Amino acid sequence: MSKEKDNSESKKTTTKKATKKTTTNTNSKKDAVKKTNTKANNKDTKKNLEENKKEEIIKEESVEQIIDNDFDYDEDLEDSYGDDFLEGEEIIETKKNSKEKDNKEKAKKEVSKDNIKKIEKMAKEKKKTKNSNGSKVKDFGYFLEMHRHVISSFIAGVLITILVAFIIWPERIATLKNGTQPVVKVDGKTYTANDLYDQMKEHYSVSQLLDAIDNDILTELYPESDEMNEEVEATAENYINMYQQYYNYTEEEFLSASGFASREDYLEYLKLDNRRQKYRDEYIEENLTDEEIQDYYDENVYGDINCQHILVEVATDDASSEDNSDDNEEDNKLSDEDAKKLAEEIIDKINDGTSWEDIKKEYEDQVTFEDLGYQSWDSDLEDSFKNALKDMDNDSYSEEPVKTSYGYHVIYRLDQKDAPSLEDSKDKIIENLITEKNNEDADIMYKALISLRDEKNIEFSDTDMKDKYDNYKKEYE
Repeated sequence: MSKEKDNSESKKTTTKKATKKTTTNTNSKKDAVKKTNTKANNKDTKKNLEENKKEEIIKEESVEQIIDNDFDYDEDLEDSYGDDFLEGEEIIETKKNSKEKDNKEKAKKEVSKDNIKKIEKMAKEKKKTKNSNGSKVKDFGYFLEMHRHVISSFIAGVLITILVAFIIWPERIATLKNGTQPVVKVDGKTYTANDLYDQMKEHYSVSQLLDAIDNDILTELYPESDEMNEEVEATAENYINMYQQYYNYTEEEFLSASGFASREDYLEYLKLDNRRQKYRDEYIEENLTDEEIQDYYDENVYGDINCQHILVEVATDDASSEDNSDDNEEDNKLSDEDAKKLAEEIIDKINDGTSWEDIKKEYEDQVTFEDLGYQSWDSDLEDSFKNALKDMDNDSYSEEPVKTSYGYHVIYRLDQKDAPSLEDSKDKIIENLITEKNNEDADIMYKALISLRDEKNIEFSDTDMKDKYDNYKKEYE
C-alpha cells in the first residue's frame, strides 16, 4: 500500500511538473508570438518597400519555425490539459489570421512596387524622348543652316507665284447661298436667285447697296431723335403738298410715282437723306481752313446798318392768274423794263434835290416804301441788296437801282454800328461758307460720302460690283 501510495504521489508530482512546464512553455510561446507580431506590425508601417519586405518574410518564417518546433499538436495533451491547451490553439489561430492579413498587405505592397516600377519606366522613356527631341531640333537647325540658300530661293519663288496669281486673279462674282435654286418658272423658263441678283446689279448698279451701307454707318453717327423726326415729317409734308398743288397728285399717287411702297418707306428714305446732309455739312466744316474763314470775315462782315428803301415791284409770269387778280395786287407791278426805268427816275429826282419824304408822297401809288431798321451782315436780305448797302456811305442813296427777286430798289442808308469781332462771327461765317460750298459744288455730298466709306475701309468681294463702284467714284473725282 505504501509503495502504491508512493507511486501515486510520484505520478501526481510528475503530472504537476509537466503541467507547470507546459504552462510555462505556453506562456513563453505567447510572449514570443506577441513580440513577433509587434515587430511585424512595426515593420509594416515603414515605407521602405524592398528591404522591409525581405525582413518581414524572414521574420514570418522564423515565427512559424518556432511555433512548429516548440509546439506540436497532441491529442493526449489536449485531453490532459484541457483549457490550457485550447488557449494555445487560439494562439495558433490568431497567428494564422495575422499571417493571412500580412499576406494581403504583402500583395498590396507588391502591386505598389509594380506601379512604382511602371512610373520609373515611364519617367525614363519621357527623359529619353526629351533628349531625342532636343537632338532633333539641333539636327533641324543644322539642316536649315546648311540649306539656307535653297530654302530662301524656294520661299522667293512661292511669293512671286502668289504675286503673279494675284495680278491675274480671275473675276470674283458673289454667289448667293442656294443661288441656283429656282425662284419661279414661267413658260418653261426658270428664274434663279442669281438671275435676280444680276438684274439688280444691272438695273440699280450700286445705288441700293450704297444706300444700305450709308444707312448703317450714318445711323451710328446720327441716332434717331425727335428733332430729326420733326424735320423729316416737315420735309415729307412739303413734297406731298407741292405735288398735290402742282400735279393734283394724291399722297398715294405721289408715293407710287416716287417709287415708295408706303409713307413709312418714304420717311425712312428721308431720314437717310437727312443724315447724309448732316455728314456733308460736317465734312465741309472739317475741311475749312483758317484762311478761308478770315477772308470771309474781311470781305463780308460789317456792323449793323440802319436803312430804308423804295421797291418798284416787277410783275411775275403768273400775274394774270385768278389768285392774284382778285385783290388787284398786280396793279402796282410793272414789267422788268418799266420797273427799272421808274427806279432810275426816282434816283434822278433825288440827285436833283427832291427830298426822300417828297419822293414817298409823289410815288406812293406806284411803289412800296419800307423802313428796315438796323440790318446785320448775316440778315435774310438778298446778297445783292446787302452788298450795295455795305458799300454805301452813311446818309446816302444808292446810285443805281438794286435788283432782287422782288424788283428794283432805291436804298437810303442812314448810319452804321461797329463791326463784330471774328470770334463772335465765326459760327455764322462757317454756316455761310457751308452754304456757299454746297451751292458752288453740286457733287460735294457724293464726295463726302465716298470719303466716309473709304474711311470705313469698304471692300468688295464681287469684282463686278467693285468695278461699278470704281466707275461711280470717278464721276466725282
